[in-house]
Amino acid sequence: MQLLDDITVTDYTESVCPVCLQTIDAKIVSKDNLVYLEKECPKHGPFSVCIWPDAKHYNWLKSFRFPFNQLKSGQLSKKGCPHDCGLCSSHLRHSTLVEIEVTDNCNLRCPVCFMSADTSVRPAIVPNLEQLEKQYRQIMNKTSPLTSIQLTGGEPSTRRDLAEIVRLGRKVGFEAIEINSNGIVIANDLDYLMELADAGVSGIYLQFDGLEGSIFEKTRGKDLLKTKLQAIENCRMAGLQVVLAMTVIYGINHDRMGDVLDFALKNNDIVAGVALQPAFISGRFEVTAGRRLSMGDVIFMLAEQSKGLIQPYDLWPLGCAHPLCDTGTYLLEQEGEYQPITRQITPQEYARYFDPDSPQGSVFTDIAGKMFPDSHKGLSIIIMNFMDAMTMDLKRLKECSMVVSKPDGSLVPFCSYQLNPLVGQE
Repeated sequence: MQLLDDITVTDYTESVCPVCLQTIDAKIVSKDNLVYLEKECPKHGPFSVCIWPDAKHYNWLKSFRFPFNQLKSGQLSKKGCPHDCGLCSSHLRHSTLVEIEVTDNCNLRCPVCFMSADTSVRPAIVPNLEQLEKQYRQIMNKTSPLTSIQLTGGEPSTRRDLAEIVRLGRKVGFEAIEINSNGIVIANDLDYLMELADAGVSGIYLQFDGLEGSIFEKTRGKDLLKTKLQAIENCRMAGLQVVLAMTVIYGINHDRMGDVLDFALKNNDIVAGVALQPAFISGRFEVTAGRRLSMGDVIFMLAEQSKGLIQPYDLWPLGCAHPLCDTGTYLLEQEGEYQPITRQITPQEYARYFDPDSPQGSVFTDIAGKMFPDSHKGLSIIIMNFMDAMTMDLKRLKECSMVVSKPDGSLVPFCSYQLNPLVGQE
């Protein structure tokens, strides 16, 4: 740690220029109890971005370090991180969650979408079943049956053969296959959803930005509240668990996380978790946010909105990636009341029961099953800390366990896969 003119330099790393994406040196500094990432591009000058609202909390969170499974093997990097990852030999962790894009076609055009595809000006990219089976097998060769698969897009449910895609993955040997969906098709076609359940889908990762139609109008381009609620009801009838994935944007829904938490608890028979995702700038992000939110911001805001149910220090790093990449807890239901599991265990017990094969959303759920086998009901809470060109930290990136599978068989960390300049986007 180095002190420079009232600014404490806590770490050195590498990042990218948010204009040209050149890899450049960066440092993490704290000032007035705020944490910043600072860097300077030889061509485009200096950049500084606040990455945490509380330096003490940041350092506490960063101190969590558990053993992890190493990457089996990696390709040689020619251009250097993050420009030709596949995963490369400098990557540290194995993958616990792999995304497969089964189409880039979509039945919405969300203003907050991090995908830049536009099928209105070109045909949709829709890999066939043979290509997808090959992709599954390539993933299996690099990971294991315990690796979770998330089918994404575009909107996966625009494919009528999505159930067959799920069956292919199960045939290859994957135990958990989740669908990332906006919910429109599954809300309007129960038979389609039942077919997915029959094929062996493990759950629906449902975009869910709040409980007001006006929120969806800003984030998704139209009022989808009734559609979302019907999608959840259909999942209840199909017996498929739901994770509510909330994109959190300051000035739009940053003060509505407590509402979503309350809703999830009231529907805990079918809602297994809440995933809070502070918006990051990528793809065709078209929404003007009041300010950039970090995972730290969301942690403190959620604690305030939960009315004491969750405190900032109840949310621990999930261990499957760098400790600053995702945090979470598990709300155990005991005698009719919920309490964070992180108030009932020690960090030492966490490390002892931690399973390095657990993906982000299952870390504490799996621990709860081992340590509290008599508690059959609970709610997983996770907060993701995605990086864009402004906040990119290559030390974090090299520990990423959430990756995207490309058709050529390479696996790319989610944040580098979505990386693009913050100017000149579509």
